[in-house]
Amino acid sequence: MSTQRPISVRILELLQDSKDCEFDALAARAPEFNVSDIYQEISRLSREGKVILTRGVGVFTIRQATAVSHAPQTIASPPHV
Repeated sequence: MSTQRPISVRILELLQDSKDCEFDALAARAPEFNVSDIYQEISRLSREGKVILTRGVGVFTIRQATAVSHAPQTIASPPHV
């Protein structure tokens, strides 16, 4: 089990407050961390599936990934006529 680093905790806290957040706004709300460290951590969180990145022209937004239920679904057979 991996321990979350303080930068991960802070990023995920900030993302809980908003649906989408531009990178620059996120970095401005976490001045205690270096911008390149935030970028690297967001990249790592994205690879782990904890955040979702949406890239645009000259900007990208980040949002926290939602938990998806992986419970098996039962598919009913069509009624016989």
